[in-house]
Amino acid sequence: MTTWYRASQFNAVKKVFSGDGGLFTAARWNHLGRRVIYCSESISLCTLEWLSHNGLSVSGFNYYRFSIDVPEKLIHKFTIKELPKEWNMTPSTIVTRDFAEKYLFLSDKFIALRLPSVLVPEEFNLVINPMHKNFSKVIETVKLMGKHSAPVR
Repeated sequence: MTTWYRASQFNAVKKVFSGDGGLFTAARWNHLGRRVIYCSESISLCTLEWLSHNGLSVSGFNYYRFSIDVPEKLIHKFTIKELPKEWNMTPSTIVTRDFAEKYLFLSDKFIALRLPSVLVPEEFNLVINPMHKNFSKVIETVKLMGKHSAPVR
């Protein structure tokens, strides 16, 4: 079992771990219309990823932190050498979305992919398929860790 972290402006577990964001936005590892949940291996990477995607400055931001435990046997781990050549391009391309489609969303073997972060390639993010048959067991492990508020000067 490994613990992963997620940040959100919302504090309701069902909303934060619904995967609904992918229904409205294509991202690096998901096509538009695909439910998906992104997490990180540390609270600091989680915060960095959240800030980079929300376009907020470092001062005056507020967010909730969550943890989730995912069994190692349900995570497909990838190194940079195993990823498509364009995996870290910005903006992301269809190549990475197709990669995740093949290894995560069209296969029921794994609930998640462990992938290097574009922001910090030495650290990892977890891309979770909330439609996987074992997701109901994994979501039971979610804990709201609290709210973080950065002071404004």
